[in-house]
Amino acid sequence: MIRTKILENRRLSNMRFAFRHVWHILPLLLLVAIAHSRAQTWSVTSPGGGLVIQVKQDSIATIYPQKYNCYYRTLLNNAVTLDWSPLGVFVTGQDFVTNLTFVSEKDSSINETYTLPSGKKSLYTNNCKEMKLIFRDSSSRQIAFCFRAYDDAAAYCYELLGSGSAQITGEASGFTFNAGTTGWCHTNPSLGDEQTYNKFNVGTDSTAANFLFPMLFKTSTNVWMLITEAAVYGAYTGTSISSPFSSKYVFKTLFPSSQTSVSGTLPWKLPWRVAIMGSTLGPIVESVVIENLNPSCTTDVSWVKSGRSAWSWLTQETGDTTQQKLYIDFANQMGWEYNLIDWNFTKSQVTEICNYATARNVGNELWFNYSEVTTQAKQDSLFSLCHTWGLKGVKIDFIYDNGSQTLSYYQNMMKWFDMTESNLLKYKLMATFHGCTIPRGQRRRWPNIMTWEAVLGYEWIGRGYPGTWHNCMLPYTRNVIGPMDMTPVLFTLGQMTNGLGSARTSTDAHELALSVIMESGIQHFADKPTGYNSCIGKSFLQTVPSAWDDIRFIDGYPGESAILARRKDNDWYIAGISALAAKTMSVSLSFLKAGSYTVDLYKDSTGTQRTMTKQTVTINPSTPMSVWVNANGGFCCKIPNSYETVSNMPESGNAVGARKHNKVDRLSLYHLVRGATDGRSLQSADRVIDMRGKTVVSRDSRRLPQGVFITVQSK
Repeated sequence: MIRTKILENRRLSNMRFAFRHVWHILPLLLLVAIAHSRAQTWSVTSPGGGLVIQVKQDSIATIYPQKYNCYYRTLLNNAVTLDWSPLGVFVTGQDFVTNLTFVSEKDSSINETYTLPSGKKSLYTNNCKEMKLIFRDSSSRQIAFCFRAYDDAAAYCYELLGSGSAQITGEASGFTFNAGTTGWCHTNPSLGDEQTYNKFNVGTDSTAANFLFPMLFKTSTNVWMLITEAAVYGAYTGTSISSPFSSKYVFKTLFPSSQTSVSGTLPWKLPWRVAIMGSTLGPIVESVVIENLNPSCTTDVSWVKSGRSAWSWLTQETGDTTQQKLYIDFANQMGWEYNLIDWNFTKSQVTEICNYATARNVGNELWFNYSEVTTQAKQDSLFSLCHTWGLKGVKIDFIYDNGSQTLSYYQNMMKWFDMTESNLLKYKLMATFHGCTIPRGQRRRWPNIMTWEAVLGYEWIGRGYPGTWHNCMLPYTRNVIGPMDMTPVLFTLGQMTNGLGSARTSTDAHELALSVIMESGIQHFADKPTGYNSCIGKSFLQTVPSAWDDIRFIDGYPGESAILARRKDNDWYIAGISALAAKTMSVSLSFLKAGSYTVDLYKDSTGTQRTMTKQTVTINPSTPMSVWVNANGGFCCKIPNSYETVSNMPESGNAVGARKHNKVDRLSLYHLVRGATDGRSLQSADRVIDMRGKTVVSRDSRRLPQGVFITVQSK
């Protein structure tokens, strides 16, 4: 009895203790409940269904402690690729970062095609799902967070809504990677874009550094990703990336040091932050999403012509009018479209050179220093004169202020690009930009931009060029985001304009392959006529295009090797380069039209350091091509008539009907395209679908586009 009473008293005492203490923790419980109740999530999925962007409001202690902010993450094939990453914009007198209130959501689709006179493709397809989330701050001012989910990329931007003006002091925008991620990037922003892409480990080697776009990553889950920005014009500033940001795995968008704020008028749409990704490097190398995120051109550009150009500066300086005429004669002999007149010529000399070139069906470009074209008045005067001379384009160099290449992407410089590109269009002049910031997809809006430097190119031969491993980095980094004036294909060894050129370690076959590997709307070839005339690959350089209809990534690894195929009309060009010891490369040919092909293969000679040989080989799509390459070697070939434009029919997946309509008597490869106006089938191993029986079975549905038209290969 006594024992029972004691136990009862203890129970009452415990209940009173618990009841008394619950009042102390009740506010905390209520806060948790409130926070949980107001947490919201949204998502948008790419057309193919493989890529998903998720957005939420939450408090993440490792990024913004004790703050309720917006975050996004990306998933590829159900696996997280970018972890929860911060969103938002800091505005003077307010911010669109913390404690925002959700207002509305608007979902839409984009599915369009457009053409450009140069690039990786001739017909560009812009297909994505878009989600726009509108939030308001405590003063009821609104901002839209816009997300686009492509099959190969995730992108987001902000739009300040309403009227009036605003001053932005920075962004919360970031990219969060998981532990074990490897990266490649410029590790010294003070050197600008003319430097190497160095390898580092995220979270250990990047704890106190700033980086420039683009940055390439391989995650611990073996997903490849390239981050950059797109559609940066004079209304904003270019940015870079800093790390760490609260967490050593978060890379944060950063204004240039000279840009403390940016002012603009509402409504105000800001540039896109972009992550291109894939389970292989193919989606990155082949991507055109940077152009897709830019506005379209509204001006007639039928006069813009891509081409190859002779260029004297690297091997023989600029010389005089006699030397320029020799280069014009050589361009005419090679069937090249242009000659670049570099610096140090008078007006009368330019007139003489242009007249000489016109008579030989060769167009000319002319070099200018940025200081000569800084204002509207200067540009009107010079560009009008260029048009009168009959020049086809201009090369503008040293495009940065205060002697610092790192200041080449702040707002005033982006305004200068807007002014310059508009004026060049007015005078029907094409542009080559040198000593400048990276492209951000502007060639869609200004298709007369043929190429940009923003790369450690062959102008550095003789003064510290890093070698073939750098060549094997560029297809995965700089050349992904736009045309690149690397000025490749140099056979001559010895004294260069910049110094001792014998530092080149590549083989001649490696050099010839660069004419296919590197994409530039005008390809400025670096060697002198004697260098090309004595080369066995001269005939290849007479036919190699500078603008392409399609691209295929075949194989390779950053800094080690790259094998690409590019198509022009019905011909495929295949090239490979290596920075490794001598080895045999295996080249898949599965994207070729069925048949047997006899081709001239330009490759390294066995047992020699640099010598190239031309070998006639027979190949077919069913068997990979084996090519032995020397140390730092390469190969290339042209495969004529290896692509077949196939017929379209309005079928929705009925194999029997498709075969009957196209008179195909056997099971064949069928290809999905977007519409009747697109005669280019997606003929690559990872995009092919097999029609067997009554249904269409995709080998990789994530990378297939959406559409209702089926193309059928001929018998």
